[in-house]
Amino acid sequence: MFETSGSTKKFFENIPHFDTPVTSKVPTFDRTLDSYFDRNFETIIEEWGLVTESDLSEYARKLDYLSYEVGRLHTEKDLLKKRADSIEKAISNLEARK
Repeated sequence: MFETSGSTKKFFENIPHFDTPVTSKVPTFDRTLDSYFDRNFETIIEEWGLVTESDLSEYARKLDYLSYEVGRLHTEKDLLKKRADSIEKAISNLEARK
């Protein structure tokens, strides 16, 4: 319908490539959210009960300790079972002598 000149086309092709301080000051939804979260980050984490990096490392430390304890208790259980079996056998031998 209406023909655009070559110089006008070149001008419009270069518009998205403009990077001026004005473009960073134009409010957008993303920038508004980023700004909100930057200002209220710690409060949001606390209110929502979000897990932080330090929480994760503490949970990992507790998991390592509990895994160690479970292994140790399992070993102790086996030792106690062997001792109970030997005591039961000794009692059976004593009762058999009577």
